Amino acid sequence: MIPLTFRALLLAALASLGWWAHVFAADLSSAGTPAPAGIAVDGEGNVYVSDYALDRMVKFGPDGSVLSQWGGTGSALGQFNSPFGVAIDASNTLFVVDQLNNRVQRFAADGTALSAWGTAGAAAGDLRTPFGVAVNGGRVYVADFGNDRVEVFGQDGSLLSTLGGRGSGDGQFQRPAGVAVGPDGTLYVTDHFNDRVQRFNGEGRFQAQLGVPLLAAATATTTPTPVATAVPTPSVTATPTASTSAGVVDANQLRRPEGIVVDRDGDVWVADYGHDRVVKLAADGRLLLSWGNRGSAPGEFLGPKGVAIDPSTGRVYVADTGNARVQRLAPDGTPDASWAMPPLQSGS
Repeated sequence: MIPLTFRALLLAALASLGWWAHVFAADLSSAGTPAPAGIAVDGEGNVYVSDYALDRMVKFGPDGSVLSQWGGTGSALGQFNSPFGVAIDASNTLFVVDQLNNRVQRFAADGTALSAWGTAGAAAGDLRTPFGVAVNGGRVYVADFGNDRVEVFGQDGSLLSTLGGRGSGDGQFQRPAGVAVGPDGTLYVTDHFNDRVQRFNGEGRFQAQLGVPLLAAATATTTPTPVATAVPTPSVTATPTASTSAGVVDANQLRRPEGIVVDRDGDVWVADYGHDRVVKLAADGRLLLSWGNRGSAPGEFLGPKGVAIDPSTGRVYVADTGNARVQRLAPDGTPDASWAMPPLQSGS
């Protein structure tokens, strides 16, 4: 029998390819192994985590106690087929990317399902294995992984704009995975297979790429700037290298980045999935902090997929996917808590 930790990592890796995740999700689910992915924190310090192996949401209190869980496998309102990205707005409305149902669902903080939208496809407004989600100013930003674009919706599901397209040039994507919006409306997107983060202004114009080797960033060829198209209707380091499971790498280089969040100071935190670490970048791309490596000790990670920040305390929460847990870190990267994902609750 395949060890459960390996099975969790296998699903995590295959899920990054989108369409193959469902092939292995059923096997992992039958083994009862959770796979936390998306994560968000509300103003009271409650933590919401998506579990894409067991098709559920789990709500933790600030102390790590399990407050509730909901979902279940299916396509009805409130059910999931590999839930991924999670975001919460100022009114505590929760947005969850229901990946293999190709939709976004809205929930109240107690798990009551409110609405859903999304249709599988490649036309404007369609979704194809979406990953990440962010909310800001009444807008919902979705990383449309399978269509190599970001779509911006109103909270009623109406399409407002889209940006991207497949490629490796400025403003293009190869499987965008995570989205985040800064305090000034700046949009950040983790460009998964291009191993970078891209920054856009509030109108969707490309500004810069982050998380690439400094030399590459300095010599990158500039391509025409894409514009968002309107649609009607556990040690911390900041050294030049970082030790990871892949060996010694340029600390500025990301590998298969996924979750992303922007703090109140405008700094960018990224779950560097392929390097088993979390990094903190300045808005101009400078590496500020890097911590974590491959393992299961406090402050170590196995394929982290999600990252969130408590807006009140500045604490960092990481969905440590391969270890089936949530880790909480102090703002300086010191690990101070770890919560195992709970067993599947009957009826969830």
